Amino acid sequence: MKTSTDAAMEVCQAFMDDDRPHTETGLYAEQIRNRAFQMNDTGGPPDLSYYNLIQDGGSSASIALDSTVSLNYVLTHTLRLDVRGVGSGGRAGFSNEGWWGIRISPDETYNASFWAKSNNYTGPLNVSIESTSGSVLASAVVKGISSNFTKYSVQLTPKVSNTTTDNIFAITTSSQEANGASIWFDVISLFPPTYKNRPNGLRADIAQIVQNTAPSIFRFPGGNNLEGQTIEQRWKWNETVGPIELRPGRLGDWGYANTDGQGLLEYLEMCEDIGMEPILAVWAGYALNHDSVPQDQLGPYVQDTLNELEYVMGNTSTTYGVMRARDGHPEPFQIKWIEIGNDYFFSSTYNYRYQAWYDAIKAAYPKISIIATASQTARPFNVIDNHYYNNGPQMTGDFDLYDNYPRNGTTVFVGEFGTNINGCCGSSSADVQAAISDATFITGLERNSDVVEFIAYAPSFTRDGQSQWNPDLIGFNTKQVWGTPSYHVMQMWSTHRSDTILRVDASNGGFNPLYWVAGQKNATKEIFVKVANYGNATQTVSFNVRGAKVTKGVATTLTGNPTAINSAQAPNNVIPTNSTFNIRGDRFKFTFPALSASVLALSP
Repeated sequence: MKTSTDAAMEVCQAFMDDDRPHTETGLYAEQIRNRAFQMNDTGGPPDLSYYNLIQDGGSSASIALDSTVSLNYVLTHTLRLDVRGVGSGGRAGFSNEGWWGIRISPDETYNASFWAKSNNYTGPLNVSIESTSGSVLASAVVKGISSNFTKYSVQLTPKVSNTTTDNIFAITTSSQEANGASIWFDVISLFPPTYKNRPNGLRADIAQIVQNTAPSIFRFPGGNNLEGQTIEQRWKWNETVGPIELRPGRLGDWGYANTDGQGLLEYLEMCEDIGMEPILAVWAGYALNHDSVPQDQLGPYVQDTLNELEYVMGNTSTTYGVMRARDGHPEPFQIKWIEIGNDYFFSSTYNYRYQAWYDAIKAAYPKISIIATASQTARPFNVIDNHYYNNGPQMTGDFDLYDNYPRNGTTVFVGEFGTNINGCCGSSSADVQAAISDATFITGLERNSDVVEFIAYAPSFTRDGQSQWNPDLIGFNTKQVWGTPSYHVMQMWSTHRSDTILRVDASNGGFNPLYWVAGQKNATKEIFVKVANYGNATQTVSFNVRGAKVTKGVATTLTGNPTAINSAQAPNNVIPTNSTFNIRGDRFKFTFPALSASVLALSP
């Protein structure tokens, strides 16, 4: 294999998409489960799931869901604690078990808050984090409560030496002044330290594993998560902003409740903190039950999108820019790309709906690039979003998918892809075979990065034991987070980003089982050679780096048994390894392991 440096094109950007997000139990850092009694886990009537009564030391009390006393017009159910009697040295109250436990780590301070009121008790409340075995790890006191709903906040610093998850959060009273009293509670919240210390922010370790890939784009609020099972159940941006006690939540499109604590502003701040360009998908008149808004009824929905864009990009002289400033972000965000809908190749009505949204957005923001989600003839587009969920041979066979794609001024966003070894969709292992298929596919995309502008693996996150789709990029549980083999491939490709693509001449035949792309980082003069070996035998290659002044190399390689995976029990079962080698003159050899993905970083 020989390389030369006489071709140039920009390398496509990667890599995150928020389809099927599972943010409620992981990426969003909230530790209290069912914090505001919006609905049950599957979207049914509210209940007191994950709460337990505490009545210690001869105390007597009960808890109930109360729909007659509400916090506000949005959150209409509260938890009522009825204290019949507090025993001497005892306590009465309730606990929350969190999302499969509450994670506590050494040297961390946790921010707890809740809304409460009582008509006949003004005494103290004890707030604590406790082990399930009964040890109090941290506690604080709210000195007295009011007869009007008031928000109370405390900080808790547990004294622990190890990270544990067998913990609960508790609110109790030990005062006999509470005898016979009723106390109402809502929006009960517990946050660990968050990524970049954002209030209402992200779980730090999960955000960090995203950051570690050096991602450049993030599409949100997801694919199907945007659409809604029905038009009424669509993702409504205005119900995801403002104080969390004014967010009603919704049943997400994958069958579990969303508090919408991580809403439009939090997504934008996530992009800001991690350094990703936001790709904002806007709802465009279509739901997953195949209902479309009739053409003559689109007006209010189009206007809602313009309101959303003003919230994101408007200055503080605009109605919705003022709202964003009120919510804590006075500076407007800059949006370069807007995607009109998601997966609208399922629809027969995209032409008239696309036209309505395109015309309105372009009239207000003429410089914004529009991403179409399906072919249509009503209006032009800058980028089209294509999705691929194929098995290994199909994904590898698509290595040259864009080699002969028309170069006509429009580009491609591969907005969702992931190798499903068992075939589409969602019931395959995130194993080494899948990762090498992904590596082959994205190598082909990078070779065509003059037309493939962005790529994004999907889905991004899955909670261990709660998967609705497999494979996924990142796995997590309450205690830990890990990357799948495909995550490590994406990280390897993304963190070795070239500015130009280099021509590669193969002297011993074409592609298969080796697939490759080479590029140069102009600032450092490094050359990156990315190679996927989809075969079941090692491949030794002689390189002649003609005209390139490189003297040393670092190889990063991921390989393993085809069915090997990473898991909570073995998060580092399949991870890349590094090795170094020297280059004498213009030549060197390298052996690529069977079923492997490798990046050779060649430097002066």
